[in-house]
Formats: sequence, structure tokens, C-alpha cells
Amino acid sequence: MGIKKPTSLKTIFRRFLLMLLGGLFGAAAVPFLFLIITTSLGLTAYGNYSEIRANELAPILASAPDFYDVQMPTGIGYVLFDKNYQLIDSNLDENELEQAMRYAATGVGGQSLKIGYLFITRENEYVVLQYYIGAQYTNEWMNGHLPSPDILLIVLIAAGGIFVCLFLTAGFAKKLRLQLVPLFTATSEVAKQNLDFEMGHSTIKEFEDVLVSFSRMKESLSASLEQQWKAEQMQKGQIAALAHDLKTPLTVIQGNADLIRETKLDGEQRLYAEYISSSSEQMQLYIRTLIDISRAADGYQLHMEDIDLPAFAEQLRGQIGALCRMKKIGLQMESDHLPDVLSADKLLLERAIMNVVNNALDYSPRDSFIHISMTGEKETLKITVTDAGPGFSQEDLLHAEEQFYMADRSRNSDLHFGMGLFITKSVVKRHGGQLILNNSEKTGGAQVVISIPC
Repeated sequence: MGIKKPTSLKTIFRRFLLMLLGGLFGAAAVPFLFLIITTSLGLTAYGNYSEIRANELAPILASAPDFYDVQMPTGIGYVLFDKNYQLIDSNLDENELEQAMRYAATGVGGQSLKIGYLFITRENEYVVLQYYIGAQYTNEWMNGHLPSPDILLIVLIAAGGIFVCLFLTAGFAKKLRLQLVPLFTATSEVAKQNLDFEMGHSTIKEFEDVLVSFSRMKESLSASLEQQWKAEQMQKGQIAALAHDLKTPLTVIQGNADLIRETKLDGEQRLYAEYISSSSEQMQLYIRTLIDISRAADGYQLHMEDIDLPAFAEQLRGQIGALCRMKKIGLQMESDHLPDVLSADKLLLERAIMNVVNNALDYSPRDSFIHISMTGEKETLKITVTDAGPGFSQEDLLHAEEQFYMADRSRNSDLHFGMGLFITKSVVKRHGGQLILNNSEKTGGAQVVISIPC
């Protein structure tokens, strides 16, 4: 089935304008038609109905022997005077009576344009008829309890106009939103990092143009990311292969260096053998780092087990204490509210913690201390490591968790590769936890928090 030819926004807005004008015309015409129908049925009267009836009634009242023999039509009031303009009778209220008497005396009516008067002379009396100028109901109860037909007509026209505007605007907005659904869907999929989806279409030309451009962008982005992913995979494979290939010659070098050191050597030869051995150990460290890069980028495979947490804390205390003694740095370690068991990959978790501890020791001045706390809070294990070093710079806080990032103060060390916190974050993230970096208000040094759900 082919795609319907798109319509431009200009055409759609023109249609909407025509529909709006038509709707407003209908909103005005329907009340008028209703008024005509009710008038034809005798429920309402035209605007000059009372005036016509008053003029018809005038000669009858003038010639009737008895005023009260004449029946007053609906909507017409009267005031009966004697020849001295003394009030005899009236069916008007106090205010209307005052206006009618002023008209009888001066010939000037009230300020209202909707009230008219007619003066009638009888043989021994005067009569002033008051009539309503405007449409009215033929039923007295309706005249007393309902708005006049003129006002009701205006109200119905206004209500109909508002209803038409709201109805057509809501329908138009709904139609536009439906046309935008493919675009909303596409942006949502891209936000979820999914580029493998079918792009929808719109029957509005301008929206369809945007969707076509978005589709082209999606295809270009997908091709670019696929190419980048292939390059990264190839790079990871090359790194892993190179690291494993280097293991064999290094093992040979290390073995031969050990054999040479066991032979009888003079001082200079023993120094050279030490150089070979130490360099070999450093290269093995490089290889382990390369392998860690590959594993961290791909995501560590967890081997979950139930860890005896208090025993694990004591084990860490022993390892960290030994490192601190070697570097002449004090250790303050405490634990509080630890759960009995933690489900985690023990080796990876230990490695993540020791990476943070090693960083803290590297940046702590001699004879200072590091502080470590392990606490259980709301089904979360928090491990906080604080040192007394210079702390994180603003740039460190932004980039310290990135792969290969090295702060300026660490570049003089041959053993810093910018991987410690990157590997730690990878391990913590695989456990569903969070790595938080900040500076301690107490010591001014760096503070790293490992938070893992229990």
C-alpha cells in the first residue's frame, strides 16, 4: 500500500481556518434559527410585538366605556389617571410607575431604550401604556424567570462560538500530535541508544521532510557507530592478542634472569641482572594492565558468591595495613552496621577496593594517614576511602573515572596508567553500584565512595 501524498501545513491551516469560520457561522445561525422556530410556535415574540399590540390597543382603550373591560396583553403595563393626573390604578412597580408618571406629565420617557410609552386620552381619564421593546416570551412565567430572548440569543451565540473554537482547536492539535508521533518515537529510540528501528511517516509535508532527514541522520549515525564499534573490537582483540603474545618471551626473559642471578656474578653483572629482572616485572605489569583494559571495556564477568562481610573486612584490614606500613603511612579503619553476608564477586570487589587504596597511598604524604570506613546503610554497603593528599582538582572530578586519564601530579610516576578508577568503576557498576568522587572537608584530601547494594 503506497504512502498518501503529504499535504503542506499551509493547506492544513487554510482548511482549519475555513472550518473555524464555518463553525462560528453555524454557532451564530443555530440560535437565530431556534428563535425563529420558537416564534413560529408562539413561544416568543419579535422585538416590536409589544409596540404593535399597544398601538392596536390604544383606540380600544380610548373608546371603551369601562377601562377594566379591556384585557391587557402580556408584556404591556398601564397607569390610569384622572383628569387632574391623580393616580387611580397601575400594574407597574414603584420605579416603573415613577417613570410612567413623568412621561404623562412631561412627555419624556425614561433612559432605557428598551421601554416605550403611549399616552391615551379617555373621556374622564388618562392612560399611559408601557411596552417592552425587544423580543420576549409569550408566557409570563418565562418572562419572569428566564433571560430575555435577546440576551439568551447572545449567550447561545457566545457559548456556541467558544465550543466550536475549543472543539476544532482540540481536534486540530490532536491531529498534529498524531503526525508527530513518528518523530517522538524516533527520538525516544535514539535516546535509548537503539538505531535499529523502522522510521514512521507523516501525511504533512513539512513533518515528513523532518522524518526523512532524521532517517538519513539515523542511517549515517548507525553506519558510523558500526564502523567505530568494529574498530574498537579490532583494537581490543589486538591488545588482548599482543598481551598474551608478550607473556611467553617475558617468561623466558624472567626465567633466564633468575638463572643468571643464581650464578657467580661480580657486582656490575649482578646490577645488570637486577635491571633485567625489574624491567621484566614492570613489563608484566604493563601486560596485566592491557588485559584489564580489554576486560573492563567489555565488562567483567561476575562470579557471585556469598561473602562473610565481617571476615572480608578483617582480611582487607590486614592487606591494607601491610601496605601502609611499607609506605610509612598510618591507617584508620572502622566498620559499622555491616550485614553478615554480601552477594558479590569477592576477587573483583577486593581488587576494586585495593585500586582505590593504592591511589590513596600514592598521593598521601609520608607520615600522614588514610581513613577507611565500611558501613551498612539502608541495604547498601558504603566503603569510603579518604587520604590526606592534595585532593582532586576540578578536572580530576570530571575525568578521573575515564580510561587512561592521568592527573598532572601523577605523570612523573612510571606506574600510573590512568586505569585504577576506570577499572574500579567498571567493577562497581557491574555490581549495580555507584562510584562517587569528592574531596574531604576534614582532611582536604581525595575521598572515594564505593556504594554497592547488599
